[in-house]
Amino acid sequence: MLTERQRLILGAIITDYARLGKAVGSKSLLVDIGLPVSSATIRNEMAQLEGRGLLQKEHTSSGRIPSQLGYRYYVDYLMKKGQIAKDVQRQIQQVFSRRFQQVDDLLTQVTKIVADMTGYTVIALKPEAFDVRLSGFQLIPIDGQQNMAIVVTSDGQTTSQSFRLPKGASIAELQSIVSYINNQLVGRPIREALNSLSGDLPLDLERTIRSPQAFLQLFGDILARSIQDQVFIGGRLNVMDFTTDTRLSDMKALYQLLENPKAMRQAIGTVNDGVLIQIGDENPNPLLVPYSLLSMTYQIPKHGYGELAILGPTNLPYDDVVSLMVTIRQLVVDELKEYY
Repeated sequence: MLTERQRLILGAIITDYARLGKAVGSKSLLVDIGLPVSSATIRNEMAQLEGRGLLQKEHTSSGRIPSQLGYRYYVDYLMKKGQIAKDVQRQIQQVFSRRFQQVDDLLTQVTKIVADMTGYTVIALKPEAFDVRLSGFQLIPIDGQQNMAIVVTSDGQTTSQSFRLPKGASIAELQSIVSYINNQLVGRPIREALNSLSGDLPLDLERTIRSPQAFLQLFGDILARSIQDQVFIGGRLNVMDFTTDTRLSDMKALYQLLENPKAMRQAIGTVNDGVLIQIGDENPNPLLVPYSLLSMTYQIPKHGYGELAILGPTNLPYDDVVSLMVTIRQLVVDELKEYY
């Protein structure tokens, strides 16, 4: 265990390094911790912390910077709940004061505003679509044989697909199957509706519609896309600001990882409550080793889990970022209850 003075010194070094990005020396620490001790005593304590693997020395400075082990100790034992600044609170309130048309709009804006606030890269995955239901289906003529099929789901999501009718066919021929879909499938969970498409159609539809199965395949494709997992990313380019000595190929691979829903769910990990903090090589994916990934799940009652995450440098201000994430999560949950 560390002494109280060592804990104060480690905490002060981590706070200063997050704020300034420069190695911290004994003279500045004397001012920060306000203890009646000499610089020599501070240097001795820093050497003790270095010997325990919690600090490390930079080649270009006599000061110290935190090691990954030091950050882990800080996060586990020293971190306190930060206070969200009033201007940040105002920005958050402005985001959630507007009415969003669909879940995607909300998560797009949330990731953008949090990325702007922090300067980091923000990732969100919406709750898995266990109980999202079909709300409506319609066809809209565009031009000539070109038409648009539109699926609306219970979470406010609209998914569309343009298609071309066969030569000689008219959109009027399809109205009976559109009515069939709206009468039989609206209100049912999307996965259940997809399963029902493999069943037999009523005989009158088979007689009046040419290639009904081909049209149902089109409808099924749109339906499946409406619940497809998706990553929302704010501040994609922010990662460039805290990345050093990384090859272009590695950055390309990192961006591909961030945009892959399945890979990000695996990388983010799970925690029962609170914020999961993965620092450096604690990250299971090697592409994330240069960074810290802070993540948390959120749940909509009777629905699946979504994820919120922030990717930043290892010297980020953990207290403040964790407090911001906790606040954002509650607001997101309250807002999403309106859609599910």
